[in-house]
Amino acid sequence: MGLNLPVQGGKGYSFTLTKPHELPQLCYLLKEGRVAVTPTGRRLRVAGTMEICGDDLSVDQVRLSGIIDSFCQVFPAYAFDDFEGLKAWSGLRPCSPDGLPYVGAVERYRNVTVATGHAMLGLSLGPVTGRLIRDLVAGQAADVRLDPERF
Repeated sequence: MGLNLPVQGGKGYSFTLTKPHELPQLCYLLKEGRVAVTPTGRRLRVAGTMEICGDDLSVDQVRLSGIIDSFCQVFPAYAFDDFEGLKAWSGLRPCSPDGLPYVGAVERYRNVTVATGHAMLGLSLGPVTGRLIRDLVAGQAADVRLDPERF
């Protein structure tokens, strides 16, 4: 399409405990370790970190150990050894160079509207991004400028 949207991969890791020792009723954000703990039915999802890495999906064992350590500090029913042989997942989040998402119309194509680059805040910013896109498509001026062609 000829668009210049610089995006860098921000890698995060997660693993799911299918038979957790304890299952919290609420989600936890472990601030110090930058770890999210989310109950999903009878499973427990643990996720964290942000590593600018291009398109490398390999799992860094040091980072994974950091997630596990943080988790075990808050949930003492678990020991580090409980995670022996754990299969971790890694995925990429789209990150822009200035840390702001790209949201808006593309000048070259009247029928293209972009909404990407939210990094770790995609789910959090989803509702406001949807509202912003709705307003832009309806021809209303945006309260904030996140021009996709700012670079």
